[in-house]
Amino acid sequence: MPIVAEVRSLVLSEWRLKITRGFVLLVCFCVPYFALQRVELFPVRTLPLTSVDLAIAFDPGWVWAYQSGYLLIIAVPWLLKTTADVSRYVRGFVLISCIGFVCFLLLPIEGPRPDVLPSTGMFAWLATYDRPTNELPSLHVGLLTYTMLVAAWVSRARMPSLRRACVLSMAAAWAVCVAYAALATKQHYALDVPAGALVGWIGYRWSWT
Repeated sequence: MPIVAEVRSLVLSEWRLKITRGFVLLVCFCVPYFALQRVELFPVRTLPLTSVDLAIAFDPGWVWAYQSGYLLIIAVPWLLKTTADVSRYVRGFVLISCIGFVCFLLLPIEGPRPDVLPSTGMFAWLATYDRPTNELPSLHVGLLTYTMLVAAWVSRARMPSLRRACVLSMAAAWAVCVAYAALATKQHYALDVPAGALVGWIGYRWSWT
């Protein structure tokens, strides 16, 4: 089957379920995520800057790469073929989110975002709705890691090995750029990145293996 026709077939498979569950996930994620940024039940802390944090200078231009991670997170579930796969994806997504939300509630941490920010552009818009909290673990990295692992799992029997290796390599390079962007935009500390990747791996192990 030509690749375009194959992708179209996967996207249309269980499309109603993907829309409804995707919408529910969006609401159930965004409401607690943004609410926790405005509820402080415990003292807000900061983390000491590591050598990695100090080596990567603030560059708001990386915000485009940082935001692009959502495209991959949104796209991969549409390539799932069966109801069971969609349900498994949802279970892992929920687990990762819940782990993050519990951490944000019990251990609120203020990120290393500088005091002086651009007044225009994408980063200025980001700063209007995303407060520099909800740091550890990075759910941005966690959900991206989870999505990458799911993509690797579901593509095992669907793609020729060479094509699969090329696609996954490009996706991995994209994910690395997003992780770097999380540090370059000072949305996260260096410690948040591996912590997020670990949570993503836990969600994958729990729901897919």
